[in-house]
Amino acid sequence: MKTIIQIDNLRLLDEALSSRCDGVRVGSEFCEHLLPSDAALERAYAAVRDAGKPFTYVTPRLSVEGMQRLGAQLALLETWGGATVVANDYGALNALKRHPGLTPHLGRHLVRLPDRSPWAEGLVHDKELTPKQQRWLTNLYGVTSLNYAPTLAFYRDSGVRRVDLDWAPRIFQALDALAEGGLSLAVLLQFVPSTMTRKCHTARFLGEESHARCSRPCQQRAFILKSEILKAAGLRLYLLGNAAYRQEPATAEGVAELAARGVSEVVAAMDALTRLKSAAQVDAFFGALGV
Repeated sequence: MKTIIQIDNLRLLDEALSSRCDGVRVGSEFCEHLLPSDAALERAYAAVRDAGKPFTYVTPRLSVEGMQRLGAQLALLETWGGATVVANDYGALNALKRHPGLTPHLGRHLVRLPDRSPWAEGLVHDKELTPKQQRWLTNLYGVTSLNYAPTLAFYRDSGVRRVDLDWAPRIFQALDALAEGGLSLAVLLQFVPSTMTRKCHTARFLGEESHARCSRPCQQRAFILKSEILKAAGLRLYLLGNAAYRQEPATAEGVAELAARGVSEVVAAMDALTRLKSAAQVDAFFGALGV
């Protein structure tokens, strides 16, 4: 199983490359305002390839303007050669069809996963449910949209053979069929995005005047969301940029199970949620998981 680091802050690139990870992903899953400039993308590409690691460009959901920027960058990446692009937007996935020199990788935003809900655990174990209702909910929260044949066929027709998924132990058993079906699976560790918005709550809370000229506080700080509803339910959610996450700590036993089920990669982000900032921290994190 390969270990991969994902960064949206290029200042962390040198530390990521200094770690023992097998690959580095560059780019934001969530915010188009974190799309790097063409020059910054080229520098990152060159640094990753010079380090002997495969280059993967992570892209978020996009507006029309964002799609225009990405379109130009896809053309550049194809010219440079050997890049994989994680698409979290149907427009980006469609645009990749025009660039056969790039490898499409389905982002987790385009994979429906009911178990992302922070309420799932409470619902599945609700003592007031009948056994039949519990079985129905267990089955509902134990699959992904890729386990639905027409959805999988749609993505296959778009050239997808690589897929991102969340660390959600309830779905692990559903991964067998995906791996056996020829998909290369990558699982992102530690934090599961429960919901997101196109406009950034972090920027709004901190008084950023313009999304386009944002000072990027999400690259430095994350926040715990507090409300009476969450408190009553015993839930803790974290805000990073425009997404709210629940924590789902990875374990060595879980990683071993994923490997046995055919998962190819585990991915850790260097960001304000994981607080991984150095190569030594990255190596210690993966080492504790036995990879």
